[in-house]
Amino acid sequence: MGESHMIKSNLLWEQTRYLASMLYNVNCNKKAQMITPDKLFPLPQDIYLGKGKPKSTKEKFLRFKNKVAKTKLPK
Repeated sequence: MGESHMIKSNLLWEQTRYLASMLYNVNCNKKAQMITPDKLFPLPQDIYLGKGKPKSTKEKFLRFKNKVAKTKLPK
């Protein structure tokens, strides 16, 4: 029951943060002034989203780059 309560509480805070960021972004004059909800204020569950970690490694990128280079049609 306690875990369920914490999950519901976290979801409500995420909803509040999302709505607040929407209100902020509607009143911005420039697109560069807009912010994402996670930049508005941090929440404890943000650490589980993996913010700041790269989505792939350098080796995976190089393998993909080589694969794409091999599939290009000759001119």
